[in-house]
Amino acid sequence: MIETPPAEGSADDSLVQEAPQSALARGIRILQCFTTAEYDLSGKDLVERSGLPKATAFRLIGTLRALGLVHYSERRGKYMLAPGVLSLASPLLASMTIRSIARPLMQEFADHAQGQVTLASSTDDERLVFIEAIQGRGNSVSRPELGTSVSLSKSSTGRAFLTLLPQARLAEAVREILRQHPERAEWLEQKLASTREELATLGYCRNQGELHRNTIGVAVPVQRLIDDRRFVFGCTVPAYRLLDEPTLLSDLGMRLATLVDAVQTALGNPRR
Repeated sequence: MIETPPAEGSADDSLVQEAPQSALARGIRILQCFTTAEYDLSGKDLVERSGLPKATAFRLIGTLRALGLVHYSERRGKYMLAPGVLSLASPLLASMTIRSIARPLMQEFADHAQGQVTLASSTDDERLVFIEAIQGRGNSVSRPELGTSVSLSKSSTGRAFLTLLPQARLAEAVREILRQHPERAEWLEQKLASTREELATLGYCRNQGELHRNTIGVAVPVQRLIDDRRFVFGCTVPAYRLLDEPTLLSDLGMRLATLVDAVQTALGNPRR
């Protein structure tokens, strides 16, 4: 059954009349209901997932529509994020000088690796999201969407990021991972230990199919904060290539570490 959205009144009527801080937090809660897996949601979905009262949720949805951040599809009978959301992200991406410096180096490396090279950035709540993803010639690895969260436990990029965190923040991040996946406790402890050892001895850490059994890769963290953010570079290739290239991960890891050194030097922030 197609859901009919609430009628839109005047511009003044469409704006939520609440305390600004409360309305902002609730509006963001609505936007956060959408994911790459579920990019269109009904009004009922948004009410249930946001945990907001129905009347409040629909007032907020009306405001977000008026601001061009949410779109209602008559054909689907569902709500979707609108292109206006992208305009909020473009100033942030433009401010990240590391992206413009790294992009040509990432493209050259991705072509050599015949894989995917990514750059991830930390958020204030200690999540990690992709801010760049470069595809090499012949790459068959699926590309993550920009803004997608990185798995902190099952990816080499995520584990490299965890090693950068101060002890208190690391403990908090691990507690959150184990809250959702308590069965990973011993495994994660071992993986973090091996990640630290690899970074100390090799300069990169490895992913050998922990996230997706058909992919392998390497990651190298940027060792210092840049504009108060932490960054991690990663490279992913198909796992079957190890059959013909047993030293593939070593080659990719050393080349990625060299790329990160070059980026940090260009930023005036050498690795060591």
